[in-house]
Formats: sequence, C-alpha cells, structure tokens
Amino acid sequence: MTSFFLADLVSDSSSAAAFDQQLHDKLVSPNDVCFNAVRCLFRESASALEQEITQEQELAHETESCNVLTHWIPGRIEVMGKHTDYAGGNSLVCSTEGRGMAMVSTMAPAAEGVDPEGLGQRKITIVSVLADGMEHHAMNSAAPFSVNGRTVVHHSIDISDDSMNKDDTANNDWRIYPKTTIRRLEKNFGLFAHCRETTTTDEEGGYHIIVAISSNLPPASGLSTSSCFVTGLFLVLDSHLDMRSSQIYRQAIGTADEEDTIYNLSTYLGNIENGTCYTRQRVKRTDIDATTEERNIVLEGTKQGDGVGTFGGSEDHAAILMGKKRQLALLSFCPTRPASFAVDQLNGLTVCNSEDIDTESKDVNQKSELELPSKLVFVIAYSGARAEKAGQGTEASIGYNYASDMASKAFKAYNACSTAAIHDDEQKKLRTLADSIRYERKKQSISHVTSCEDQVKKFISDKVLKGSAAVRGDDHATVADFGNLLTKRFEQFYEESEVLVPTAAYCLAESDRLQMLGPIVDKSHRNAVNILKNQIKETAWLPLWARGIEHQLQTKPTLYVDESKKSEQAPRNLERITAFASSAFGAGFGGSCWALVYRDEAEKFLLQWRSAYDEAFPANGSSREFFITEPGPGAFLL
Repeated sequence: MTSFFLADLVSDSSSAAAFDQQLHDKLVSPNDVCFNAVRCLFRESASALEQEITQEQELAHETESCNVLTHWIPGRIEVMGKHTDYAGGNSLVCSTEGRGMAMVSTMAPAAEGVDPEGLGQRKITIVSVLADGMEHHAMNSAAPFSVNGRTVVHHSIDISDDSMNKDDTANNDWRIYPKTTIRRLEKNFGLFAHCRETTTTDEEGGYHIIVAISSNLPPASGLSTSSCFVTGLFLVLDSHLDMRSSQIYRQAIGTADEEDTIYNLSTYLGNIENGTCYTRQRVKRTDIDATTEERNIVLEGTKQGDGVGTFGGSEDHAAILMGKKRQLALLSFCPTRPASFAVDQLNGLTVCNSEDIDTESKDVNQKSELELPSKLVFVIAYSGARAEKAGQGTEASIGYNYASDMASKAFKAYNACSTAAIHDDEQKKLRTLADSIRYERKKQSISHVTSCEDQVKKFISDKVLKGSAAVRGDDHATVADFGNLLTKRFEQFYEESEVLVPTAAYCLAESDRLQMLGPIVDKSHRNAVNILKNQIKETAWLPLWARGIEHQLQTKPTLYVDESKKSEQAPRNLERITAFASSAFGAGFGGSCWALVYRDEAEKFLLQWRSAYDEAFPANGSSREFFITEPGPGAFLL
C-alpha cells in the first residue's frame, strides 16, 4: 500500500511521475484515451479533497503534506444474465476499462471531544464531484466549492453519534449509499476498532476519514454506479481501518490465502445493498470419526430492502472486484462462486451441461473465465433515461423489486407444490430458483440441457403454476393471471441462466463461433422486453437497431419484440455496420445497452448508432452518451 502527497495528485508536475507510472501499470497497458480519462478523475478527486480539507478548520495538517490513498473502482458490463443473480443463477460479466470512480482519501485527527464511550469523535466525510445532470442531488448537501465547473456535494457521518442509525432523512438521494454502507460495516465489524494499531494518531483523540470521489460513469446508467460506490467505499475504509485483520472478518469472509475470499466479499457487499444477513457455511471435519459438522457464520443485516432500497444480488460487486484485462467472468450466485459449463456437440447441436453433472464427452474443458477476442470491443449506448434506484420510491426501484419479488414467489410456489419437501432434508435446504433446478436435475438424473423446453424446465413450471395460489397476494385479479405471470418469470430465468448465458460464453470463447452469438443474445434481449418488461422504448430499440432488426419492435398494444415481423423498410444502406450481438443490460427501466463490434469499425459504428438514436428519439434535454470500452482490470489500490 503506497500513499502519495495530495499536492502531487492535483498537479501536472514531474513530482506526480511516480503516481502516473503506478497508475499506468495497474491499468495494464491502457491506451492514451483510457489513461488520460482515469488520471483526470484522480486529479478531480484530489482537488475536491484539497478544498474540503481547507474548509475543515478542525483538521490538524496542511494540504501540501497530506498523505492520501488512491483507489480505482471500475464500472461493470452485464454481458448476459438479466435478473439472475439474486435468484442464484448465472451471469457473464466484466469490468469496464477507463470508466469508473477515482477515490482519493485520507485519515486525520478529528476534533477534540469524546463520545459517551470515551473513544473520541469518529467521523467519515464523503465528498463527491457530481456528474452532469445530477445537480438535483445537491439540494441539501452542496459544498461551497466546485471542481472544473462541476457541482460538489459532501456529507459527514459521525460513527459516535446514535443518529447514524436513525432514518431522519429522506434517503432518496446519493447519501443513502454511504449511510447504508457505513452503518452496516460499523454493525458487523466496528469500523474504528483496529485503527489505533495501524496509525500514529494521538491515542486519546478521534479520527476523521475524508473520501473524495469523481466518476465518468453516466449516472444511473446501468453500469453499476451504486455498486461501484458501495464496493469502493468498503475498500477505502478497509485500507484505512484494516477490517480484514479482525477475527470476525477472517471467519466470515476469509483470509488472503483462501480462494473463495473474494467471492465471499462480493456476496457480502451485495448483502449490504439489499439489507439481508450474510451467511457463510463452514464445514469442519472431525479427526476422531471423520464426520463433518456444518455451522453458519452470520454477519447480521437489517431486513431485505432496508439497504439502499433494492432486493438485488452480487454480480455487480463480483465484476468490479474480479475484473481482468480483456477477460469475461462466468459466475453463479447465492453465494457468489465461479460457474463453469462443459459443452457437447450432440447431433450437431450445442448442448450445455451444468457444472455438477458428469458427462462422458466434453467438447470444451470447463471454464469460468474467457478472453474476449482481441479484434472485438464493446460500444456502450447510455440512453439518457436515468434508472435511479436510490430509496424505494423510484420507478426503477419499484420495477426492479417487482422482478425480484416474482422470482422469489416463483420459488415459494414451487416449494408449496412439493410435498416431498416435508421429508426430503436436501430439498429443505433449497433457497433459490437455481437451487430448485439443480435439485430436480440431480433427482431426475438429467445430464443435458437440450433446449429451452427441457423436461426439468417443464416440470418446475408445472409446479410453479400449481403452487401459485398459495403465494398470491391481493394485487392480482385471479389465480390464473398470477400463475401465468409466475411461470413466465421462472421460464425467463431458466432460459437466461441455464441456456443463454453458458451458450453465449461458449460462442465468445472462440472467434469462429461469433456468428452463433447474435441469435442467442437476441433471444435474451427479446425476453427482457416481452417477459421481464423491464425495458423502455429507447432501450428496447437500441439493440435491435444495432442488429439491423429494429422493425421487430412493436409498441401497440404494449412494447413487444416480434421476431416474426418482416422488414418493410427500404433496402439497407451498404455502409451501415451491424453488430455481432447487442442487448440492454442492468436492472432496466432506463439505462444502457451494449453492442459487440470489430475494433477497427467501432468508431464508425458508434457514430451511426448515435445518429440513428438521435433521429429516432430526439434528446429533449436528456443527457445521453456513447463510448467504446473493453473488459478492464478490477478495483485496485495504488
């Protein structure tokens, strides 16, 4: 862990050369555009921190000699895996190169005075340089300074003050993220419990951590700005306070030499956002009779939804933590772990086998990571429609939580119709839709997912339909309507998680299979529009245009993609570039879409895509952004 002088980060002088070199190395051979973009963010964060320190009369050190820690936290692209993680399913994800958050932080002596426990003041201040279009978040927290003409907000949380645990603010703006994260970390680890061992601050004094942030992720864009913030804040506070050295952290999350520690951490960070308890199951083998003993280690939460307002999973945090240059990660969730699928070629068909099924012949060795072919890059289109989920009252959070709740109720309906659950100890342990699929596949000795219509899918669908009456609430007119909605939700989950995600990974693993990728992703996007119904017109249209099938989008009586719809348009312009694959991604209800194209055609495609979008959907003052990126390294401390 290297600290730098704050003044060096702000300046362009030769004294910043050491920081620049380390940043370049950590970004793994970035191009100039990428490096300059990230360096600019660190300069902005450092400037915000410098001005905040100047405003804070209590701080007992000069800004020029202030030592700071620097963290880079990338965004994430959900390549495949729409609304699968919180139901235990599979996703294919990566972190973004050159797009993310730069965090610059320092810990200093706090003001004099002690709390009721005599420990001194313990305060954390967040200073954030707002992205354009987010000025409405500054209503109650604007700082008296700006950075490069951009509004800055700041908010302090006093750990020694009981008001931290009271919901005395609206919690519908950016402050819900630091408040939720800090409150949970204090509850589980005791944030400042170990800092005296690692700092030279006066033993009787207090502590004040200031974290300054600047980001070039479009706000509420589906690139996971919220999880980026939560993950980054954890990493910053851990770097200063050494939570990882505590016994409870080592037991619950793990140690540096344990392979599953980073997966456990991503699960825990997801639990921070959704408010639920984190549980790690430990299996201990006794030496005497070689029996095993299971015990759960729990980091207590609050309640589901009492985090930042969404009932989400941990794919975002996993992608942010585990990103690698040009690598895509294939993951399973609840808890987070590597996913892998063997692929057979049977009668000319691509057949995916789940990780826990043994088969005699395997065309591809099982992988949980794959490299994106070097000739390809992602073009990201941010629609300009913000999918803000802070709090529980936004359209995006309501829609997101509905999709999550329907997945949960589908699982409960399956269980309600499973009389064997009363006597079957293994079935009693099932917690998610993905668990039910693995259980039924094993129980019925099914080894191949031969199509989206396989017998396990049909078997569980029938159970969900039959059990739907037992879990129906008052907000659905008839049992039949509700049962139909639940079965469709399960079938979307099954197709996405069990078939489309692994098949897309198989196609991306080798460049000669790329032509197979488009129809797979088209199906995923179509299901998002038609079944999940988490897309608006803009994000439904963008991927269809990228694929040259925009004529399939129907708007009456509802938004719908009709794959049988024939084009009635004029012959295509031969200069128009078509993407290998394209899809909306993230929670939905606004946000962004990705398209996969040849690297040497990316700039031209971006201009065509943006021009077509502007013509079809005039901006009307909304901020939209199109940019090129590729899988980049995960979060790091310089």
